Amino acid sequence: MASLDDILSTQKNGVIAINNLNQTLKLIEADLPCICTNLAGILIALQDIAANSGPSVTSPTVAASTTQLIVAGSGRLFSVSIPTYSGSSQIRVYNSATTGGISASNLIFQSLPSNTAGWVTYYSVSLAYSNGIVIATDASTTCAVSYTPTP
Repeated sequence: MASLDDILSTQKNGVIAINNLNQTLKLIEADLPCICTNLAGILIALQDIAANSGPSVTSPTVAASTTQLIVAGSGRLFSVSIPTYSGSSQIRVYNSATTGGISASNLIFQSLPSNTAGWVTYYSVSLAYSNGIVIATDASTTCAVSYTPTP
């Protein structure tokens, strides 16, 4: 059977533990507003990156018979607009950081020729790019794209 001294020592240790826990909780409570503010900012940034939900930049119109670097880096291509076209002209969008680096292996979008039944002047797409966007237009064809670069 435990003595009265043992019971009092156990109770004293319990009170000390509760006081230590209270002091720790007060320290956490004092830092909580700062922690919550930082976490909220991080969460918003992560949601924006993860969603990459819409275009933030629209390129200038690329003239006919031109190959032009639109942006270097990574991101997501959201739309391709082809306001001027004729004959079997097409546009091609490449995942490349330079105009000299384009090839069939990094082609990410190609329009249908205008003499086909499926021709449209606006394409809504969701295509990731990792190196950049280069647009190549044929004769009598112009193009612009909307994209969001990865921050």
